[in-house]
Amino acid sequence: MGKKILYVATLLLLSACGGRQPGLDTYHEALAMAEQGDAPAALKQLQQAGEQARTDSLRALVYSQMGTLYFSQRLLDRSLESYRQAYAVDLRARDTLGLIYDLRDIGNVMRATADRQDSCIGYFVEARRLAVATGNIAMQRDVESQMAGYYLYNNRLDEARQLLWPAMQHLDAANQSGLLFMAADYYHRAGQRDSAALYYRQLLTRGSLFTRQAAHRMLAEYCMADGRTEEAMDHLQQYEQLTDSVHKQNDAEGMRRTAALYDYSLREAQASRLESRLVVAVASVLVLALLLVALLLYFSRRRMHYRLKIERLEQLLANNKQRPKPSEPEALLSESAICQRIGRFLSDAHPQVMGDDDFHELEDAVNGHFPDFLGRLQEFCRLTPQERRVCLLLKAGVAPAAIAQLTAHTKQSVSNTRSRLYRKAFGRAGTPAEWDEFVQSL
Repeated sequence: MGKKILYVATLLLLSACGGRQPGLDTYHEALAMAEQGDAPAALKQLQQAGEQARTDSLRALVYSQMGTLYFSQRLLDRSLESYRQAYAVDLRARDTLGLIYDLRDIGNVMRATADRQDSCIGYFVEARRLAVATGNIAMQRDVESQMAGYYLYNNRLDEARQLLWPAMQHLDAANQSGLLFMAADYYHRAGQRDSAALYYRQLLTRGSLFTRQAAHRMLAEYCMADGRTEEAMDHLQQYEQLTDSVHKQNDAEGMRRTAALYDYSLREAQASRLESRLVVAVASVLVLALLLVALLLYFSRRRMHYRLKIERLEQLLANNKQRPKPSEPEALLSESAICQRIGRFLSDAHPQVMGDDDFHELEDAVNGHFPDFLGRLQEFCRLTPQERRVCLLLKAGVAPAAIAQLTAHTKQSVSNTRSRLYRKAFGRAGTPAEWDEFVQSL
């Protein structure tokens, strides 16, 4: 971004002084198309701007912007080719600042390519050397943050720490989300959980959609480990909400990328006819049709998934009503040592809370009388530790009010847990009693 601003400002100054830059207007039109999400059209305009350009500064900027657009579409080979073209132009022009950006961008493409990841560090090191030699502290820290990310990914914590802390001194709106997440990830990998939690909490207000999602997940994990289940559930609920937002954004980006990839392929196969309005119209209709089919298939599979679960639920409930009450396994479970101990916990003048060992014993007893009970339950939805305990106690015939006492939760919290489980399992609202009936049917 800094390179773009610097070059465009220079070009505009030349224009104002009468030195009109051929291709500059075309370049600005390409940027506007890119901002609107039309990457294929923007790339076409950039190609024209590159052909019209008469100076190395504009030509290098065009190649760099093409590399960025190709990278956003996950066309890594083309992105690498464009960045290398920008590097060749800047090298010929002896533009040190341009070379720093080019080397950094090439390194990022290498890092994103599975079979070239180890090659990225050489480009980052050279970019950093040039930044240090020219006294460009901002670019030095920017490159160092990229290197720190690579070292963190490869669990080279000492090298990551040496680069990350200087970069943290240059937090701004553009890089704060990434740097804060790297700091949190560093402390997490180093086993310093309190420091990691501090940075994860900063991400909740200063992070991007993706880093906020990751921060809630990690904070929920920390809260569960400390026994702060209510706080953990709050983080998990926020995590689920952000996950839905991430999925929607990824779906939208995937659709745009599908359209872009289709357009690239069509342009290569039918280059001589791309100027025809008829071909463009047909391509647009086909892309829309593909996207519509993809959406229909997605929602159809989702509805089928929940419909099959509901059919299975109805069959289980029907079978449960036909068998005598109580069944032999239920009677035997109620006489088990752990169930007798639960009864004593509840009958005591000061009701006790069950410990981890008690729940392990209860899980063994339930699975012993109802083989693979938890496994069959988790075929319908994944369970958090608290949800798992509630279901085990329900299967053992413990009343919801007593479950609240045994797990140190409120009655409302236990009720909310059961309602939430029904929605997770069957994709529709249900009462706590309906979930209890389902659990007893397994």
